[in-house]
Amino acid sequence: MDSATCAYYAEHAAEVAGRYEQVPSPLAGHFATAFAAGSRVLDVGCGSGRDLTALRAAGFDAFGVEPVDALRAQAFRLHPELGGRIATGALPAVGVPFGGDFDGVLCSAVLMHLPQAELFDAAFALRALLRPHGRLLVSVPLSRGEPLQHDRDANGRLFTPLVPEALQLLFERIGLPLIGRWDSGDALQRDGTRWSTLLFELRAAGTLRAADQIEGILNRDRKVATYKLALFRALAEIAMQEPHAVRWLAGGAVAVPLQRIAERWLLYYWPIIAAGHVPQSQDEGAGSRNPLRFRASLTALIDAYRHAGEYGGLSAWHLDRMAGRMTAEVQARLQAALRDIAVAIRTGPVAYSGGALDTGRVFGWDAGLKAVTLSAEMWRELSLLGHWIVDAVIVRWAALTARFAQRQGLSAGAVLPLLLARPAPERATALARQIYRDSGIDHCVWSGKALARRFEADHIIPFALWGNNALWNLVPVAPAVNRAKSDLLPAANLLASRRPEILGAWQVARCAVPDAFDRDACSLLGHRLGSGEQGLRDLFDVLRESIEITAMQRGVARWAP
Repeated sequence: MDSATCAYYAEHAAEVAGRYEQVPSPLAGHFATAFAAGSRVLDVGCGSGRDLTALRAAGFDAFGVEPVDALRAQAFRLHPELGGRIATGALPAVGVPFGGDFDGVLCSAVLMHLPQAELFDAAFALRALLRPHGRLLVSVPLSRGEPLQHDRDANGRLFTPLVPEALQLLFERIGLPLIGRWDSGDALQRDGTRWSTLLFELRAAGTLRAADQIEGILNRDRKVATYKLALFRALAEIAMQEPHAVRWLAGGAVAVPLQRIAERWLLYYWPIIAAGHVPQSQDEGAGSRNPLRFRASLTALIDAYRHAGEYGGLSAWHLDRMAGRMTAEVQARLQAALRDIAVAIRTGPVAYSGGALDTGRVFGWDAGLKAVTLSAEMWRELSLLGHWIVDAVIVRWAALTARFAQRQGLSAGAVLPLLLARPAPERATALARQIYRDSGIDHCVWSGKALARRFEADHIIPFALWGNNALWNLVPVAPAVNRAKSDLLPAANLLASRRPEILGAWQVARCAVPDAFDRDACSLLGHRLGSGEQGLRDLFDVLRESIEITAMQRGVARWAP
């Protein structure tokens, strides 16, 4: 909870409590819908006790937590019957008050007072308070009438901007799908202020949700090239691995930077184009002189590495880019290929995807942001079902290529290895080992024990899960530790305890290859990596979030030495 906000409420507790008590609980009308009759409910951030009293009056076995001592005192003064029912506690470290295991949790007008970096932990904390199939009722501002300076009002209170659709996605990603939403005016009649009330339910892991639009485009949309499949593959991977790269827009839309999509397309199409004539459109399959828009420019880039290893030297190029060793000529060829790919994306699948559906085309183009736009609902589906979508897309891509390549006699089975090819991890880990060896790092990041002369670089998020060779994902470890961790994700307590060692390794890698480290960090963060240790701490927070979400969505076991 933001300290300046708590300080304001402490100093003005009597005034704030009096204002709240002037009007009935604006959420009382939702209690019967949200919570089972007579169930056990916790009010997180109960303030003056108004809503907690309304819960008890409606027959619920209700308790509360409140971080501000002065507000708790006001609650006991105004509602003496709440004695023994309000504990001290604040998000995100609210703990398990009154033994936890609640049927319902109310969190009204609280989350906007948390810094952005604490929202993920707060969501997990609220989830931990619920028993299976428990309900969470949350209210957040839709709009505020008064101006804010750096997200603070004139009294210094923090009002972190929360888009209901983004909040919905956050909770759905941790197993709390939305089951109800109500938008309303302000109970205190403040001009320009409106509220959104969201109801979530904790459900069993692995429950799938419908993705009819996506399924329709993958299966029924007309496809004269593989572009639509490549676009959905890229969007699904970005949703899973780079969610902070997108921007949430007004009106329930999401903007995905075109550059991020183009970077992924380059990796997808490199092995295909390097393999020779593997047609990726009807025209190419029929022998037309109308090739992929970017085939020539990407071929020119591949030619610089064609004899440097498997798949046209993909891994060699990737290593040169990581190590900052690309020549000016290669850099120019890379930029030309990315420009052509970006045009192909914008004028092809972005313009035409969804044409066969009743709902019409599903993507838009924001020239100002240089981003592909889509509905927040579709983005949620990509985020929640991403790894299933990627697998489905790859299979369809191989089959579509085989259809285009009937004259060439290519089968889907022959195409699949090209679609699954990625820069090999061995070269990236060798670079990371060299960087750490040259720096004199002498302790294993995970165990803390001294490293022998021979050590290894571990993928924090296993390569098998993300295929990510970024230097922020490679840390020095003892060989035995690397074998033990294998393809598991580090446990939450292990990550927290080894944070200084991870930040230290990152500092070394960033000093060695600053451009590559910062570029890859930007992809994870969604913005430029800040300078100094604070920037690395921000990167660590997003890494931790990514690990928790990956563990939950993929069902991956956790590991600790």
